[in-house]
Amino acid sequence: MFIKKQFENITVQVYEEQYKDELYNFKLNERQQIYSSLPKDVLEDAIHDENRIPNIALNDKGQVVGFFVLHQYYQHEGYDTPNQVIYVRSLSINEHFQGFGYGTKMMMHLPQYVQLLFPEFNHLYLVVDAENKSAWNVYERAGFMHAATKEEGPIGKERLYYLDLDSKYVSSLKLKPSTDDTPYNIHIIDLFKDDYKVGFIALEKHDDRMNISSVEVNKEERHHGIAESALRQLSTYIRIQFGGVKLLTITLYGENNELKPLCINSNFVEIDAADDFIVFEKYLNY
Repeated sequence: MFIKKQFENITVQVYEEQYKDELYNFKLNERQQIYSSLPKDVLEDAIHDENRIPNIALNDKGQVVGFFVLHQYYQHEGYDTPNQVIYVRSLSINEHFQGFGYGTKMMMHLPQYVQLLFPEFNHLYLVVDAENKSAWNVYERAGFMHAATKEEGPIGKERLYYLDLDSKYVSSLKLKPSTDDTPYNIHIIDLFKDDYKVGFIALEKHDDRMNISSVEVNKEERHHGIAESALRQLSTYIRIQFGGVKLLTITLYGENNELKPLCINSNFVEIDAADDFIVFEKYLNY
């Protein structure tokens, strides 16, 4: 099946023979080659395997800036994942085009692209080396959740990430610091969808802990996945903006608080509960 889809200033598509030379000239530095294979080393195997599809990302000039393989039914050694899954493998950005945001844009739109290619699948996985923190920050921003850690992978400690393709996720959502004046120790994060403000998150900082005091989404944008997408991105945002914060907490009041399933779906863990409240937490540096 041939699929081609444009997202902002990149186009993601199934590999075509006309791009072979560019893939064979694809560059990664030595350290990056520890984390990911060069396209030329995996391309032929992917072409001749019915369960693998090689894919490329093109910039607005038609140059190959990224590469990845989608592998259906793959089972990564050391992890117990369902059979009906898609794994993202050998994902990389050409060294000549790094630093322009292509990797982030490719990952943010990857779920939508995968659903076009594999509409019958709803489990998307990838494995990343635990030392490659910049990569797993991007994956978490794209909605992937840390599902497991393996202490001894091929090159050391590694992390398994998972994304439920059936869940609502807003790829265009961006978290930005508010420019409005706020009380001491209160931090407001504005939520922007397609460059329009659709809500905000209020945070209170206490030493190495950040507490979510409020999550608000505009009425007309509710039930569209905004709040869940924001909660999934929040860990990466806090790691970048507040380097010393290690723990994220939120207290929900009321038996049927609508944020409860969203917290669970965003990898928060229940640590305390009573009849009228529940406390969730999530470690940021793990």
